[in-house]
Amino acid sequence: MFSIFYGKEKLARSPTKIDVLRSLVGGTVSIFILLWLSKLTHNIFIMAPFGATCVLLYTVSQSPLAQPRNIIFGHLISAFVGLFFLKFVGVSIFTIALSVGCAIALMQVFKCVHPPAGANPLVILLTASSIHYQWSFLIFPVLVGAVSLVLVAMLINNIKASTKWPIYGLGILNSKK
Repeated sequence: MFSIFYGKEKLARSPTKIDVLRSLVGGTVSIFILLWLSKLTHNIFIMAPFGATCVLLYTVSQSPLAQPRNIIFGHLISAFVGLFFLKFVGVSIFTIALSVGCAIALMQVFKCVHPPAGANPLVILLTASSIHYQWSFLIFPVLVGAVSLVLVAMLINNIKASTKWPIYGLGILNSKK
């Protein structure tokens, strides 16, 4: 019962110094660029789930959950679900919960599961009373922000890397089941 605290499970390997430095620089540069672009253009390029996206991008970049397809389409699909529920279904404790479930299911169906994106419906529905969301939210910050994160990660994750990132891109042309 208490093996979770003192069991013989194997912990993840310790990161190398270059891995830690890549995470520090990658997370900092990624979020800085989104904030800087927001300030420069007066468009919103950032949202809270992008912080969690950076965790995946710079700590487990070889995971399918941290690939461009999953990041971009995962965020788009789940934000769409959040906006759909906001505009057509309404906000209640049940619809908030259902929107997260729907986002997860659709990410699975479209083969683009990205855990941080599961927070998008929550962000949209829980802040709807203070933020007036429009469909343009799918462009700024969702699409442009996610693409920006992927582009920065392409640069950062390939500096002195033993394996190249990404493993796969958007997978639009290669849609085999």
